[in-house]
Amino acid sequence: MASNTKEALGNALKQMLAVKPIEKITVKDLVEICGVNRQTFYYHFDDVYDLLEWVFEEDANKVLPSEVTFSRWREDVILFFKYLQDNSTFALNIYNSQSRTYMLRYYKRRIQSCIRSFAVIVSEDQNIDRSDFEFVVEFYSNCVVGLISQWLDLGMKLPKEITKDRLMAILENSVENLLNRFKK
Repeated sequence: MASNTKEALGNALKQMLAVKPIEKITVKDLVEICGVNRQTFYYHFDDVYDLLEWVFEEDANKVLPSEVTFSRWREDVILFFKYLQDNSTFALNIYNSQSRTYMLRYYKRRIQSCIRSFAVIVSEDQNIDRSDFEFVVEFYSNCVVGLISQWLDLGMKLPKEITKDRLMAILENSVENLLNRFKK
């Protein structure tokens, strides 16, 4: 039952985000939609922002990769954009609110995990200092989060010069090439 209650509250949050910015959504709004009391909400979550983070995590675990495999990296990268596009109302409302940092911090952690898993594969048997390895992961994570931010800033419309094919061309062998520059 607890997981159903949490899911119901998460769905209520998504429903409310279609009509209100996150800053205007109250616990009262959410519990009225779900037909539960405030105490039930606070049993599961500290506040609306805690629920928001839980929704990010749950959605991502269902849809987004937690690591990127070498053979599927292109598809895995596209999944992040597809997820945001499929949940555009939710994503844009969060991004255009004071809660933007929750969203970007979450996606950066998730993207870092994916890039790190990929970088481990492509740097196997190479002598690369751990701090250099982490620098490359951080660099690419910031690049992807920056691109996602620009895309969201533009209402999920990338400038015409940024195409899927160009993105894939830039990413092709780029992690490997950058890691090779740090070989000892």
